[in-house]
Amino acid sequence: MGENGKKGFYDEVNPEDVESILTKSGEEKLPRRKIEETAPENVEPSSSETKEEELQHEAVEEAVPPEAEKREEKIDSMITISKDYVPTVFKRGDTISATVVKIEPTGAMVNAGGKVDYFIPMKGLSAEPITSPGEVVKVGDKINVYVIKTRDAKGGVILSKKRADYVGEWDELSNAFAQNKNIKIKVVKAIKGGLLVNVAGIVGFLPQSHAGLKRGESLETFVGKEMEAKILEINPAIRRIIVSCKEVLRKEREKEKKEALVNLKKGEIITGTVRTIKDFGIFVDIGHGIDGFVRLNELTWGRRKPPKEVVRLGEEVEVKILSINLDAGKVALSLRQTKPYPWDVVEEKFPENSIAEGTVIRIHPFGAVVELAEGITGLVHISQLDKTRVSKVEDIVKLGDRLKVKVLSIDKEKRKMRLSRKAVLEDDGNGEKENTI
Repeated sequence: MGENGKKGFYDEVNPEDVESILTKSGEEKLPRRKIEETAPENVEPSSSETKEEELQHEAVEEAVPPEAEKREEKIDSMITISKDYVPTVFKRGDTISATVVKIEPTGAMVNAGGKVDYFIPMKGLSAEPITSPGEVVKVGDKINVYVIKTRDAKGGVILSKKRADYVGEWDELSNAFAQNKNIKIKVVKAIKGGLLVNVAGIVGFLPQSHAGLKRGESLETFVGKEMEAKILEINPAIRRIIVSCKEVLRKEREKEKKEALVNLKKGEIITGTVRTIKDFGIFVDIGHGIDGFVRLNELTWGRRKPPKEVVRLGEEVEVKILSINLDAGKVALSLRQTKPYPWDVVEEKFPENSIAEGTVIRIHPFGAVVELAEGITGLVHISQLDKTRVSKVEDIVKLGDRLKVKVLSIDKEKRKMRLSRKAVLEDDGNGEKENTI
């Protein structure tokens, strides 16, 4: 051992190897015993710091025979040769740094220290298919390489950049998992229960429950897409990695939703899709994950109808924005206000003395209420139901009957209309009862 307990040159280099090196370089071969005697730790260091020390060393040098001087020169020569020619010690499984020194048609030469260069074939440079080593590395590049074998069939060392990249990726993914960072993935294939994904060259699994599917989406719609994900589970020992897009997509969609809500304007008419039908109203998807609500009284201008009679599931409808709640993320909509107010155009649609057809929607002792169009109703007085005297309205009509009536008068301000079935019968010149026309 050298000074401070550190290994010296002779602690790591075999005497036989040194002898061999010296023999190859043309130097005289020394006996092993003499080599060991002349180890650095057995040679006294010299110093010229003070005149007194110089005198002491001169006295020692006078006592040293010429043979010892030759041995010292040979030791210096051996150390110089060893630095240049003794190969770097590699350990299987290590990742080391190397410099690309030459590009060849089938691979690249790298140097990891010393005078020996090592060849990495093209298949050991990249996990991706390449046609030339120059696509991956160039001369002068500092790269990490993985020691696969320390001695192959020819006694050489096998190194791989591809394997070093693979090990490095696992380390990075493990750090991302520990720090709960997002990673990039690309969906490769849809399989039973989820998706196979490419995670930096490593095959991972994305469960269906963590894919963040929207309504109407299937797993196949994700194939080929690049996405961000979180790591749920990672085990490099068995090459297992499970990822999730659910949380990432949820945050992205929340951001999109807030931006879309800010851009909505009260009074604006937009197009949406009926997603849910309830007894109290309907929910309309207006995009970016926003479901606006249409109350029952905002479905039609006329009498309230069951929502299922007004719209159907999946139907595209135009709706008017009544209000926007940015904090709650809610939007109130109206279906009826996308159309003109019926009584504003009643005179153009049903002028006096015109014949119209409607449905009996209510029956009173004094007459029947007939709906001519959405939001427009008129009264057929009991005296106007038939040419003969009527004692009871139900004797002539019932709920749901379709009637032909004549418009007698219109009060637009009071939204009232007088209708007559009797006038139609008289105009027709017959007295037959017409409950359904």
